[in-house]
Amino acid sequence: MLLGRSIWLFDGKGWSHESFSRTDDLINPAIARLADMLSRECKVRNVIVFEPEGLAHQTVESPNVRRSVYGTLARVRAEHPVVLSESLGWGIELPEPVPSGAFCTLMHSELTPGLVRLHDACIQAGSRLSAAWSAYTAAAAGMKIDMAAPKARFVIILVPGFAGVAVHARGRRSFRGWTGPMTDRDWEALSTLIGDFESRPAPSSVGAQLRRASITVIAEGESERSCPIWDEIRATGRLDEVVGIGTLAEGAARISTSHPGNLAEGFPRPRELDRYLVAATAGCLSAAVALGGTVPVQLKRLKSMDASNGATVAVLEAHLADLGRNRKEMGALRSEAAHGPGMLQVGRHEALIGLAAAVPDTLTITSLTISKDDGFVIEAIVVGSGFDPEHTRRELERRGFEPEGPNGWIFNATSGRLSVCGKIATPRP
Repeated sequence: MLLGRSIWLFDGKGWSHESFSRTDDLINPAIARLADMLSRECKVRNVIVFEPEGLAHQTVESPNVRRSVYGTLARVRAEHPVVLSESLGWGIELPEPVPSGAFCTLMHSELTPGLVRLHDACIQAGSRLSAAWSAYTAAAAGMKIDMAAPKARFVIILVPGFAGVAVHARGRRSFRGWTGPMTDRDWEALSTLIGDFESRPAPSSVGAQLRRASITVIAEGESERSCPIWDEIRATGRLDEVVGIGTLAEGAARISTSHPGNLAEGFPRPRELDRYLVAATAGCLSAAVALGGTVPVQLKRLKSMDASNGATVAVLEAHLADLGRNRKEMGALRSEAAHGPGMLQVGRHEALIGLAAAVPDTLTITSLTISKDDGFVIEAIVVGSGFDPEHTRRELERRGFEPEGPNGWIFNATSGRLSVCGKIATPRP
């Protein structure tokens, strides 16, 4: 399991973890370490919990369709280009109805490539990455949370170097994670997510669910010492149970690989070409070349026969044309397999991480464009109550996303839509 910057392993006796410090490199050192470990394994299939720093979780509108259809919809491709990427993992939860009559889902996606390294490491070892589950999906399966269940639940993950809160409620699903040492502000944000809703009004049925929502804690070590708001959680009277980190692993093992939340399904099938398939492709190509060389000779001989054989000649001509097309296609496959998929160059890792941290839970980014000269355009929509535009603007500017010009910041309070454009600058402390 990968949580934040830590790798968690089970040795048969208990869980241990290996943590890594944050670096300026584009590659998460924890991902690089896990890729090295997977490249040495020879398992037929690998299933992992994958929740690195920077994994995005967005609540989005969605038709009630399968993942394969969801990724082909023009509106989805325009608003979420990650579904077109060959190097970024993504997945969705099963769509559920909302009071408005539409459907919504929780989308998990990488901001920068990382999972593809684990995918290729498995291929290098002669195995494959069958499934990669976000912490939200694994927690829901480990706690056996039914999407249709009327009872809402908060699941808090408290392990060294990582904390997260998953909200499971009909009409509202979300996940928020923190990597590294938690500040007072981080603990305050976590407390707000699971706070005492009894003292707050409930304008919707979702609010009423959250009032009565039980709390489950997935922890490793002594929760009281690692969590300064532990007494506050107990004081709510909604603490249901405290379980070990193995619950996430049990949940990941329980989920079918066909679940739409499988992040590893975002990669094209050609990456799974192994040396045996390459050899088979080369053999088929050779056979096609040899057969293509004999057919013209046979065709010439048949043309000299009686005209009654004209139908046979026509059939052979069509067959020869098909062989020519097949030869070209197999040549392209052999060329692709020989060179391998490689890695795509990526950049602006720190800027994207900063942007993810600056966007509040009440705001969802629907479009993000960054040009070669560091110009950016952000389109977003308010999805929750309590959105503070001025605070959000200050946070974006502090992260380097400073609006420029009279049209650099446009917020329509009526429609809840926000547009920000400018150039990425150096983040301020």
